[in-house]
Amino acid sequence: MAETDEHIGVLIEKYGNTILRLSYTYLKNIADAEDAVQDVFLKIIEKMPDFNDETHEKAWVIRTTINICKNKLKLFWNKNVDSLNDTKELTTSDKYNEDSTVLNAVMMLPQKYRTVIHLYYYEEYSTPEIARLLNKNEVTVRSHLHRARDKLKSVLKEAYDFE
Repeated sequence: MAETDEHIGVLIEKYGNTILRLSYTYLKNIADAEDAVQDVFLKIIEKMPDFNDETHEKAWVIRTTINICKNKLKLFWNKNVDSLNDTKELTTSDKYNEDSTVLNAVMMLPQKYRTVIHLYYYEEYSTPEIARLLNKNEVTVRSHLHRARDKLKSVLKEAYDFE
């Protein structure tokens, strides 16, 4: 039992912020994102998967996070309640807090664009890796990235001087 607790502690330290940020991009609410983090670690405890390597481990954690977030979005409550504008920012000190203007612009994007932007820029995955994680065609991922960048550029053109 102590070994399991230690292993979970290592995983929380390693992936806690990643799971929280990714969940936030899906759920747009810090409280729901924190619930998703708990659900992911409960799933890890329940399944106790045996990973081939660290890349496999991270991919499993990200895929599980995405699935849990999608399930939360399907819930009756999320479909039938107008969400309040949650302006509370993430409390981690990393790339997400470097510029709240950019984060707010990313959060205004449709889900399919938010996810690829997050995985590409914040998690530093390549487009082939994102395609595998999302079960999408690589061309689709590149197309989503391109469209997301165009949308961000038009939203952010007032805040930043684009040529």
